[in-house]
Amino acid sequence: MQPRYINVQYVLKALNYVFKDDQFNEGKPAVFNSGELADSWMNPQIMIQIVRKFEEQNKHKLLTLTKFGIQNQMVSFLTEHFYNQMIVAFSINSTKVAELYEKSASPPISRIEAASRLSAFGYNVRVRIDPIFPVENWKNHYEDIIYSMFAKFEPNRIILGTPRGLQKTIIFAKKANMDLSWVGFFEKKETGWGWKMPFELRLEIYQFFYERLLSLGYQKDKISLCKENLEMWKAMGLEYTPFTCNCYGRG
Repeated sequence: MQPRYINVQYVLKALNYVFKDDQFNEGKPAVFNSGELADSWMNPQIMIQIVRKFEEQNKHKLLTLTKFGIQNQMVSFLTEHFYNQMIVAFSINSTKVAELYEKSASPPISRIEAASRLSAFGYNVRVRIDPIFPVENWKNHYEDIIYSMFAKFEPNRIILGTPRGLQKTIIFAKKANMDLSWVGFFEKKETGWGWKMPFELRLEIYQFFYERLLSLGYQKDKISLCKENLEMWKAMGLEYTPFTCNCYGRG
């Protein structure tokens, strides 16, 4: 809630070097991910400069991830005119989970409205439903948000994720006196991504989402799993394909 910003000139200077380097990423186009460690649009005046910087070339794309909704300057800025190098991603949860654990973020319905407007404007809009918490009546809560989303627009890609309990996250949450009831969902054993929920519960969650999304006619190959192991991909009957998730990839 008290962000410390890197001097944006450092970012722009680094991008200059990358854009001029023909050997960067072995000469292949890349997607630059923003929003994994902090909300991309918490300070629109900074992000606007980076968005404009990407328009100086036509090889690499910028992906921004946000929990902001229609009130954020992001929407008005990105609809002033079309930015060709932009991919816009929204982190959207169920209304119930947002009320419990995302109290400072825009309501999910507001995020859906913002995503809908940008999709209608022609942007590649992706949705990350993550972290999915199996709260009481979770299937009903998440079914509601899926239907609310598809009533407004169809995402270009959907990525699903269940909670990861990184020790750093838990430590910072304790220091901030945050609600830590979500820790009770985890098996207390370390994985490559911190604590996770039991395998069978995660499998049930992913199967539920795939069933609902496919029943709406959504393409199976446009759905992906976030930070999951190969055992889960196999259990889901999916073939793991690198570089096709929400955050990274070929665009």
